[in-house]
Amino acid sequence: MIRHILSLSKRNQSFGSSKNIVDFSEFLERNVLSSAPKQISTATIRNTKEREHYSKCFDRTGKCQGCEKNKNWKKDENRLTISEAIREAQRCLKCTDAPCQKGCSTTIDIKSFIYNIEKKNWYGAAKVILTDNPLGLSCGQLCPISELCARNCNVSTSEKGAIKINKLQEFAVSMFKEMGVKQIRDPKLPKNDHIVFDSSIALIGAGAASLSCATFLGRLGYKNITIFEKQQHAGGLVVTEIPMNRSPIDDINWEIEQVKQLGIKFVFGKELGKDFTIESLRKEGYECVFLGCGLNEPKKGLGNVYQQSHILNSKTFLPKVNRAVKQDKDVDATPKLSGHVIVLGIGDTALDCARSAYRCGAERVSVIFRRGWQDIRANDEILIPSKNEGINFIPYEQPIQLIEVGGKFKQIELEQNLPINNDPYNLQYKVTGEKTRMSFDYLITAFGSEIQNKELEQFINQKNGFVQINEQHQVKGYDWLYAGGDAVGVANLVDAVNDGKTSSWYIHNFLQNKYSIQKLTPDHLPSYTTEIDNIDLSINILGVNFQNPFGLASAPPTTSYPMIKRAFQEGWGFAVVKTFVLDKDAITNVSPRIYKSTTDPLKQDPGYANIELISEKSAKYWLEGSKQIKKEFPNHVLIGSIMCQHIEKDWRELTRKCKNEAQFDMLELNLSCPHGMTELGMGRACGENPQIVKDICQWVTSEIDIPVIVKITPNYPDSAVIAQAAKEGGAKAVTLTNTFPTLMDPDPLGTPWPAVGEENNVTYGGGCGSMLRPIALRKTSEVAKAIPDLTIFGSGGIIQGDHALSFLRYGASAFQICSAVQDQDFATVLYDLKTSLQAHLYASQNLNQKQWKGQFPSTSKPAYGFSSNNKLKNLVGTGLHHIKDIADMKREDFLIPKIHEDSCLKCGRCYLTCLDSGYQAIKFDNFNSFPTIIEELCTGCALCHAVCPVEGSISMEIRATDIVVNRGIPLDKEPEGLINHIPSRKK
Repeated sequence: MIRHILSLSKRNQSFGSSKNIVDFSEFLERNVLSSAPKQISTATIRNTKEREHYSKCFDRTGKCQGCEKNKNWKKDENRLTISEAIREAQRCLKCTDAPCQKGCSTTIDIKSFIYNIEKKNWYGAAKVILTDNPLGLSCGQLCPISELCARNCNVSTSEKGAIKINKLQEFAVSMFKEMGVKQIRDPKLPKNDHIVFDSSIALIGAGAASLSCATFLGRLGYKNITIFEKQQHAGGLVVTEIPMNRSPIDDINWEIEQVKQLGIKFVFGKELGKDFTIESLRKEGYECVFLGCGLNEPKKGLGNVYQQSHILNSKTFLPKVNRAVKQDKDVDATPKLSGHVIVLGIGDTALDCARSAYRCGAERVSVIFRRGWQDIRANDEILIPSKNEGINFIPYEQPIQLIEVGGKFKQIELEQNLPINNDPYNLQYKVTGEKTRMSFDYLITAFGSEIQNKELEQFINQKNGFVQINEQHQVKGYDWLYAGGDAVGVANLVDAVNDGKTSSWYIHNFLQNKYSIQKLTPDHLPSYTTEIDNIDLSINILGVNFQNPFGLASAPPTTSYPMIKRAFQEGWGFAVVKTFVLDKDAITNVSPRIYKSTTDPLKQDPGYANIELISEKSAKYWLEGSKQIKKEFPNHVLIGSIMCQHIEKDWRELTRKCKNEAQFDMLELNLSCPHGMTELGMGRACGENPQIVKDICQWVTSEIDIPVIVKITPNYPDSAVIAQAAKEGGAKAVTLTNTFPTLMDPDPLGTPWPAVGEENNVTYGGGCGSMLRPIALRKTSEVAKAIPDLTIFGSGGIIQGDHALSFLRYGASAFQICSAVQDQDFATVLYDLKTSLQAHLYASQNLNQKQWKGQFPSTSKPAYGFSSNNKLKNLVGTGLHHIKDIADMKREDFLIPKIHEDSCLKCGRCYLTCLDSGYQAIKFDNFNSFPTIIEELCTGCALCHAVCPVEGSISMEIRATDIVVNRGIPLDKEPEGLINHIPSRKK
């Protein structure tokens, strides 16, 4: 063994050692340091040909010659990664008067679902999206945001442009889809046992409009909903005409399954006018009918030319493509094209044809259209990828006729078609007489589609060719017949979804009125609901029932009772009022006093600091108001917060007032305010002396019989000592923790912020938010381990649901929130916290077999589980057993980083940090290569894992080789039991 260790030591020295201890070894100089940054801002010399070669070899723009796409139906762009989605979500301003929501056809609360994504709450985001758009995944892939939500985005003119709302929407719903959770009707809604909910409703066509309409009717509680579809599948154009590379079939199939989960029935192979009529549906007892059928026939435009097999139109070509790729999953069964393919038209459908032509074998594709670039119909979301695939675009050409060559149409005659005015909003065109011909091997027309169904002729407006409806989507002249989607002339998929949603509401109104129901029930369109929403977040703490564990800390969000009332209206479980004092100790605040932490120059992180003192309002205000709040919200917990000097008379007087004149459920003693009040002998001045803490608790608990909580300062070295003193004094709980004193960076001229008065004065302000959370978690765990029977309210940087879960694991039973609300608002923050925690708990309970960690898919086994028989309180402290002293940690389990090339961006961040802050154990040749771990030099510190910008690109795994500790120069005398050699567990 000794000989083996010596050989390992010599091998490691050959990698990392040199004769001179201040120099790197020859191996490191040659293999590692060759790519190290040196002499920043030094001019370089490089031949232009080298740059050209590099740019060509390592092009990552996605541009190609379209023929390279033959049989390649892979999605155009991968779904955003978790880190990409969070970074994009952080760019969003979460505007109050969100213009994106007004620009969205289905009026999705976009800022809220982006906020949820930023906070890693995929379910919360998906729930927001699917509440307003049941086809949120398909619409995320296909929505023309450049014409809708992103068109109005407030950051459109910024460097990175409008927020990629469609990509974020697709990401959120796709992540949720992987959880495999079923949709249910909201159990909180009134029962649907009235006869009206047995009404039979027929929907014709199983496209977006009907799927949407049926979904909302199902959520409302209607039980007899039937969709009739002429095809053998649902999904409409998303299945039959949208190519696989834009919208994978599995995603629309998932959305269809979600519709079926509400009890919606589908009848396939039944065509309107052939197998049934609208009148026959009425005779069968259907009380309402919704026309969600599409435009069934193409506008052909060139006359009788389609008998030849190489002349196609979009309505024959795209369905054949999708039947092969999407339904039969046989890419070899698509139409066989070759040579030069011409596509006539410039809408989205035309470009789908053009891009699919390349994937069906075309070597060259040309799109010919009669207008100019400034008024084409195609949206950027498909136009830009089309350009990148090398499609030729030929504007200002009017097709005249096809020319036969050898008895077969092989040429098209075109006539130039140029604008005759300069109005960019109403360009007029006229042919010039200048004609040209172009040869082709295949030709596809995409001139649009129209309704050709005798059953619908009576409803069509002859001026535009669409079904004529009123504002309530009722077909003109009928109160029981509704229509939406392509049949009424919508412009895109998401508009069709909205037509279905809107129609469902008016069908609901019609039926309830028909059955003489005085009060509309339900009186709103219900939200998307799953079993996750049934996860119980209630908890009993010290005999007091909390509807949920989320409350407002004694801080700016509880400045007044109207603010607390609004918080309770939004569903917050409890609130701690702003700390108040006896009248003789009243204060007045300075200005300015609340500010962002300078740890984040972009102000995106919810880290704050403040020099605000306690409440300026009188004790009488807080005492009187408590009775009014509790009368209006008896099931919400109201906690008083008081402060005095270390004077027994004062504490007893103020406590008696709380007992006799107020209606608090609990009482918190603020012994931790770090600034301002300390100089007056209050707050932290009392809270850092265990005996004083014990005295105050004894005085207070002897005067009042409700549970007493002590808010502990983070500045005392051992919070458990203070907590023990509070317990001995009669306190039943502690809050961990309050803010800690900080000082922010001044500007380059030395002027501080906040700058108070003409002299620009500043003082040490209480730091809170994200920068406080690691400290608060430490304090919480210390007290929970030392005093397991003491209840803890967690406080400090709880911004999102997984933060709350962390505090639960480490001993907290409920959470006091401030910074998150300061950064956003009551409603958005609480929704995120609740749905996130519910989703994490549901996933821990139900998705262990899928190897999920909360809402995160994982390849490693989750450390924790959550039994369905447990209440929230049974989760408290379940992570404490992992916290050990370093002396008690094993030295035998050494890991090593593994770089996953499938997700590595080749940025070299890991190399740089290991080079100058680690062990020089990563090789990087600086020419578009992947970093390589030198296992013999790696000590498993995981710094590279910490700095990697791509989540999951570096994982820590069991090392394959032994490790010999490098002492530099051997120790003169080794301590007994010192470990120098650690064998690999892989062996």
